[in-house]
Amino acid sequence: MGCCGDLLCQHAVEGKLRHDTDWRRLYAVTTFEALYMGGLFHGFCQAFPLVVSFAGRKLAHGPLQATDSAAHALGCAVVDTLHDGTVMIPCYFLGVGMLQGDTLAEGRANLRREWLNSWAVGASFWMPFMYCNFAYVRPQYRVRLMAVANTVWSVLIDYMAHRSKGHLPDVRDCAD
Repeated sequence: MGCCGDLLCQHAVEGKLRHDTDWRRLYAVTTFEALYMGGLFHGFCQAFPLVVSFAGRKLAHGPLQATDSAAHALGCAVVDTLHDGTVMIPCYFLGVGMLQGDTLAEGRANLRREWLNSWAVGASFWMPFMYCNFAYVRPQYRVRLMAVANTVWSVLIDYMAHRSKGHLPDVRDCAD
C-alpha cells in the first residue's frame, strides 16, 4: 500500500511527471510500509482489543471489556491514536528519512516540524475509521480493511513528511 500511496502522492498530489519519480523515496516509503504496516502493525492491531479489555477490567468498566460494545470500539480507536503519535509517526519520519539518505538529525528535525500536524491529521482520519472498523467489521476483516484505508493515509503522511523538507509548498501557503 505504501508503494501505491507514494506514487499517488508524487504524481497526483505533487504533480510530478512520470520521468520525475523519486525512486529512492518510493523505495523508502514502500520498504517502511511493508515492514511496519505489513508486519509490526498487524500484531499491534490485534493487541488493541486486549489492551482495552485489560483497561476495562482494571477500571471495573464492563462496556470496555465487551468486545462488541461502542465503548470498546472507541477504546481501540483511542489506543490506535496513541500508538500513532508515540510510535508510528516517529518511526515513519525517521525510518523513511534514513532510507532516503537523510541523517538522523535531519529526520529528527523534520519530525519536530511535522509531528503535531501529522498526529492531528492522523487522529482526525484514523479515530473515526478505527471506531467503525472495531464497531462494525468482523475481526478477521479488520486488518484487510485497514490496509485499504492505509493507502489514503500513506498519501497524507507521505506528503506531510516531504513538504517541509523544502521540496513541496506548505498547505498554508496555498491559501494566500
